[in-house]
Amino acid sequence: MHPDPRSAGTALLLALLAAASPAARAEQGAAHQGERYLSEFSAGSLPVWLPESALAIDPETVPHMAIFEVTREPQARRPTGEQQRAADDFVRRCREAAEANGWYDFERAVADGYERMFEDEVHYVKRAFLKDGRVLDPTRPEFLMYYPTDEGKKLAGYMFLVEDPAASGPQIGGPLTLWHFHVWGRKKCLYEGLLVVGDADAEGRCAEGVPSHVSPEMLHVWFVDHPKGPFSTQMHLEPWMIDELKGHHHH
Repeated sequence: MHPDPRSAGTALLLALLAAASPAARAEQGAAHQGERYLSEFSAGSLPVWLPESALAIDPETVPHMAIFEVTREPQARRPTGEQQRAADDFVRRCREAAEANGWYDFERAVADGYERMFEDEVHYVKRAFLKDGRVLDPTRPEFLMYYPTDEGKKLAGYMFLVEDPAASGPQIGGPLTLWHFHVWGRKKCLYEGLLVVGDADAEGRCAEGVPSHVSPEMLHVWFVDHPKGPFSTQMHLEPWMIDELKGHHHH
């Protein structure tokens, strides 16, 4: 089902964002034209966009975890020709960069500094790329996504991250490139406010990083033939998609 505008999950989101960093949210609003629209992600459902300013919340109603997609073009159903070309070109450059850097080889990626993210078997992060002044650089992806197969870990794509916790990711492909973020019922510890490195303790404190209920925005780029498109938020890969990865080197 689509989220109701009054639902706890949808309402929760903006309350947390506002409560987490009022100054940062105000700064973000001043830095970007147009309002953010949000839709709680649900596999198999089309987005229902709600203006961020229309949502108000009780942070106590947070679910264990919710995922919200983001757009500044809520009425756009299809990309313009320019947006489609930009999206296609970006995917091509990502694939080419992965090939050039040898990242289809998991051991090569590890040697290049990619390490498994906290409590995650798929996302491998390079901390040096988190705040390097580059956003959506195909040669410097913050994350590589590897899925386990009976032939070892296989590269399925990239995940890009914004550089500031309050920033909005550029929608280079218009409605094709929907960024998303996570909301957690229990605070996580985020290195540089960006990367999950642990869980906050019972008092909401972190040994490393800063405590937050909300992640920064992120964007997937899939190298597998994802039925929801190359930028899909959906992380689940069907068995036939995993099979496609086996022996997969490049396109």
